[in-house]
Amino acid sequence: MRPTAFIKLYLRQLKEFVEKNSFILVDREATRQFMASRGISMGMLTDVILSLKPEDCFDGPEADRDPKYAKEWTVAEFAPDYHGETLYLKMSIRIDAERVKCLSVKAYIGRRDADE
Repeated sequence: MRPTAFIKLYLRQLKEFVEKNSFILVDREATRQFMASRGISMGMLTDVILSLKPEDCFDGPEADRDPKYAKEWTVAEFAPDYHGETLYLKMSIRIDAERVKCLSVKAYIGRRDADE
C-alpha cells in the first residue's frame, strides 16, 4: 500500500472529478446484481465514493495492471462500510481527461490477489 499522503492526493482528485464530471460505472453483471440486491442507486454509490477515506484504501493507487490502460489510468481498491456491510470498490482515475471509473462494486470478502 502507498503512503497515506499519496492516497489522500488520489482521493482528492477522484472526488474532484466525480463532483465535476460524475463517473462511469463499468457494466459488469456482478456489479449490477450486487447493487440491485442491496437497492444501491447511482446516487447512493456517488455518496459512498465521495465519502471514501484514506483508511478505506487497502491496495494502490497504482497504474492499471492491464497494459492497454496502464499509461492513462490509476487504480485503487477500497473497503468502505455501507449500512453495516463492507463494500469492495475498485476505482480508477485518468488525470488528463478528468474522468473516474468505478470498475467493481460488491461485498468485500477479503483481499484478492487476482483481478477479475
